[in-house]
Amino acid sequence: MAPPGNGLDPAWTAKRFDAAILPQLEAHVDAQCTSQSYDLEPNLAVLKLYQFHPEALKVPVVAKILVKALMNLPETDFLACTYLIPERVLDQDPIKAIVGVAAQLERCSFREVWEVLSPLREEVLNATPGFDDAVRAFVLKTFEITYQSVPKAHLRASLGYAEADAAFVALVAKRGWTIDGDAVKIALNADNTAKPKRVDDSGPMDVSQMTKILASVAASS
Repeated sequence: MAPPGNGLDPAWTAKRFDAAILPQLEAHVDAQCTSQSYDLEPNLAVLKLYQFHPEALKVPVVAKILVKALMNLPETDFLACTYLIPERVLDQDPIKAIVGVAAQLERCSFREVWEVLSPLREEVLNATPGFDDAVRAFVLKTFEITYQSVPKAHLRASLGYAEADAAFVALVAKRGWTIDGDAVKIALNADNTAKPKRVDDSGPMDVSQMTKILASVAASS
């Protein structure tokens, strides 16, 4: 549900299938972009109303909804949104470009992401503050659960930073990681640490247990 004080009528859910509420919901999408908040359910309601009333569909609003969903990775919000968008709209720009960014992120092609973002910056991303930070948070989380060490140049490019960028060094340090020469050492955690093989210490099966098993097998045959 929408947090209090965001301008959205708390009773909007009772009108979620009424096209008359679309302007209010669309304004709420804009508010999420400017305030860097996020409210999935009203956004899905907008897309659902667009399904019922295709003549009311606004591509810029759809683009903002998809961008906000991407900012919530690794949650599956983006996929849920695309299920409600007609294929003809998914093939339009800038929607098509946003879907391309999502595909790169899904494939963990992080270095390529920053290149495909360029055409979206002026038209969409400049109206959605915090997008780059959200993508970087997802990239960092992916590395954190996968590696214990990564080449510094590879991580820097994956985060979209230029060489010798002070912001990169600060972000790594904030994460609790350390730069060691040409490598970045990632703090050990439950995901990037090998799990010891569990050994069955219950001991060998005794004769009485074996007898019971054999008797059960014989009775069932």
